Amino acid sequence: MPDFIKKIMHEEELGINITSMIDVIFILLIFFMVSTQFKKAHINMELPQVEDTITVTEKNTTATLAVNASQIELEGKIITLDQLQGELELMLEANPELAITFSADKNISYERFLEVYVKIENAGITRIAIEHESLDK
Repeated sequence: MPDFIKKIMHEEELGINITSMIDVIFILLIFFMVSTQFKKAHINMELPQVEDTITVTEKNTTATLAVNASQIELEGKIITLDQLQGELELMLEANPELAITFSADKNISYERFLEVYVKIENAGITRIAIEHESLDK
């Protein structure tokens, strides 16, 4: 054997490479962590009984607002931009938990959208849902 091969073999330490074994152990650990079902605590309770029942009437807490380039429709009634804030303030006064579902035509300008949005916020409504179509279509 040439001398350089003997020198290389002599300098190399013999050992077991456990890098792949560690990967396998972590994969098994993750598998068992994910597949194990944990026992849920169960407490026996006796709930109190009531003699009188309370009937709850649901208020309509959501109003719809639709906007296109030429008109604004609030709950099926066509109004102007100047009337919008006053109408919303009256509705909010009657129902403090009012939420607005705001839908706008996709062809309106951003300026028009912001004008209506600012009127909604100025009326004091903080619960605003912007309705849109899914992009998956």
